[in-house]
Amino acid sequence: MTGWDRARVWLVPGALALATAALFALSMPRGPLWAALLLAGAWVWTIRYIIAWRREQRFLSESVVQLQDTVDRWASGDLHARVYLDQDDPLDSLAHGMNRVAEVLMERTRDLEQDKKQLEAILTSMANGIIILNHGLTITLVNRAALQMFRVQETSVTGRHLLEVIRDVRIEDAVHRVTREAGSETVYWSPPDNEGLVVEVTIASLPEPVGGLGAVMVSRDVSLQSQLDRMRQDFVANVSHELQTPLTIIRGFTETLLEEDIDRDTRDRFTRLIHEEANRMSRLVDDLLTLSRIEHHSLPFAVEGVDITVMMESLASRMAPRVEAANLTLTIRMPSVLPLVSGDPDRLQEVFLNLIQNAIQYTPAGGTITVSAEFSPQEALVGISVADTGIGIPSPDLPRIFERFYRVDKARSRASGGTGLGLAIVKHIVELHHGRIDVSSELGRGTRFTVWLPQYREMGGGGA
Repeated sequence: MTGWDRARVWLVPGALALATAALFALSMPRGPLWAALLLAGAWVWTIRYIIAWRREQRFLSESVVQLQDTVDRWASGDLHARVYLDQDDPLDSLAHGMNRVAEVLMERTRDLEQDKKQLEAILTSMANGIIILNHGLTITLVNRAALQMFRVQETSVTGRHLLEVIRDVRIEDAVHRVTREAGSETVYWSPPDNEGLVVEVTIASLPEPVGGLGAVMVSRDVSLQSQLDRMRQDFVANVSHELQTPLTIIRGFTETLLEEDIDRDTRDRFTRLIHEEANRMSRLVDDLLTLSRIEHHSLPFAVEGVDITVMMESLASRMAPRVEAANLTLTIRMPSVLPLVSGDPDRLQEVFLNLIQNAIQYTPAGGTITVSAEFSPQEALVGISVADTGIGIPSPDLPRIFERFYRVDKARSRASGGTGLGLAIVKHIVELHHGRIDVSSELGRGTRFTVWLPQYREMGGGGA
């Protein structure tokens, strides 16, 4: 108890005692004088009590104002505000308690801010897109990956309805079902102008204490997986088709040979056709095995310095009869000085033989095929080009010509006995040499394939 509190306990009783003593003093000799003195003391004591009481009320009012001001500052986010009162103030203990609460709130706020920053860092670094919706399908949280996947240009979409940001009724319907029935659902989304982009969206219910269920949308780009699945399906279908055609021919001819009595010339012709179809299947199987060995890194591969000029001259001599039969002109234009390239000579010969054969196949009679080379010192790469004046490749087909079994002119390719795997093998072998292959074409004007291979360095700097 403070000194003022102890004094206040005795003020009123003391004043009453003095007033009572004054009444008794009136009956005593010189009583009026003593009564007056006692009454004066009672009045002084009473006035002192009133002054002290008013002073206490004033202090109390000022303390309440300070407390209110501090609470208002806390409400506005300033948790550094503190209440400092006099030790004799009756609200001093309350002020100390409030200050301790402020310290706890600051610690909790710092923890929450740290957790928020960690969550933001996690969401930002995630490859998957995250969108959190409340029960009204309003976006409450979204990360950068989700904005990029759904091609959202705005950087801030929080507070907007889902349909305003992602205009897809299938996603909205799935979210409605999930928020009504709980559970989860998966849908696939692609932009109208790019069906090659496939986003898998998994929607799960998110319980909220008021107003029903919300939802969390987790999206991931599955374009590559979808493309691989499609390529795998196409590959199986193409292999089945490529094998089914010759097998049907062989079965038909053999049934005819077994069941009918035919003349020798017809029998010999059927036998040659069976032999040709069997060879076609054999080439197809060989090409498939080659691709399999390349992908599993089991293809024999020896790195050495390869003289491209010598190789091209050898290939020109080898292909001369076929070029002459097709009424074409094959020209080799090599610079006088050309660095050796790093690679396997057998595999590289397979690459350029395939490219020259393609040029012969797709160039009309009277056309020309030109093989040239150049050296890029900056990249330490040698570029070998095979250009023709053939039918060319349509622009939409250019990105797909290296796919397995993809043919621009299916009738011409099958008629020549091609398997549809040649360019796929070419690309794999070039990449195996740490090189690259470029292609440019103009419909009706011709096509140019350019293979870039690393320069050979005897100390091992340019090996594949």
